[in-house]
Amino acid sequence: MKKNTVSLAWSVPVAAFLAAGLLWVGNASALTAITTYLDFGARGANVTSLQQFLAADVSVYPEGLVTGYFGSLTRAAVQRYQCKQGIVCGGSAATNGYGRVGPRTLAAINASIGGTVSADVSAPAMGPVVAATTSASATFTWTTNEAARGTIYYSASPLALLEGSVGVNPTVTGQTATEAGFGFTHSVSVTGLTANTIYYFASKSEDASGNVQLTWPSTVRTGQ
Repeated sequence: MKKNTVSLAWSVPVAAFLAAGLLWVGNASALTAITTYLDFGARGANVTSLQQFLAADVSVYPEGLVTGYFGSLTRAAVQRYQCKQGIVCGGSAATNGYGRVGPRTLAAINASIGGTVSADVSAPAMGPVVAATTSASATFTWTTNEAARGTIYYSASPLALLEGSVGVNPTVTGQTATEAGFGFTHSVSVTGLTANTIYYFASKSEDASGNVQLTWPSTVRTGQ
């Protein structure tokens, strides 16, 4: 089968970081800055610091449990905190960080505590995306300057790309194909395509800290 190759050159960094100086009314000097992003299931000293911070506001964390484990009560408290501070007030950890201590939430908490951290807040830099097609499939390859996981969005209809607000990952319509692991060289294949058809594609690279870079949608045509 004949293969077509197309370079998708438009790449737009969309993961962003906002250091918000938000006021907390508790005893900030007694707390320790959080040094990493946190999500459901996390354990350890950073979770303990998070729970101590949240417990100072009973409207945010009425249970006030400090266990070192990020469970459902801690997730609900993080969601209340994010909503109260105007960070995000709906969605999910996977779509927009709701209930997850990501870049904006981490910055807000540490600004309240008075601590600073050197967290990773830089999106992966992507090289050109090259698409090789057959009559029923397409394989997309590209590189990044740091370990990341690649995703391809595709559809026979134009993709809707919503870049999101500061600190919120973008969303894209269409079907997806995602790599299993992280790496510097990326290859994502999609199958079951229709021959001699134009498809719309966009690619995403996301590092382990949740920073994202996304290419602007482009098109490829499958072979005869």
